[in-house]
Amino acid sequence: MATLSATSKNSAAPIAPAKISIATTGDILNYVPNTAQELYLYNTSASAVNVTLDGSTGTTIPVPGTAGSTFSVAAGLVVNVAANSFAVVQLDQCQAYLQGVVAITAATGGVVSATLVSPY
Repeated sequence: MATLSATSKNSAAPIAPAKISIATTGDILNYVPNTAQELYLYNTSASAVNVTLDGSTGTTIPVPGTAGSTFSVAAGLVVNVAANSFAVVQLDQCQAYLQGVVAITAATGGVVSATLVSPY
């Protein structure tokens, strides 16, 4: 089980962000709301891999402009990372999925690396 914490991009010198290899269970994303954190996911395999970000207390959120309708975030946010490619997730844009302790898992363990950066 690994915990991924943010590395600050606020440096005049090159940075060396921490990275983890995402497993199928047990890894934690240290998300801090409203800090413009970005999650970089890099898939080294020849097949697309789904990565799931799932906050422990996310259940439902209200849908604006409706008469009390809600949308479930309980299953987490699934990010498809194409084969031999990368994806960038701006975490504040999906913070409804990131409530509580945030688990980060990959459908196939050991082939997707994750790095978390913050501008501060």
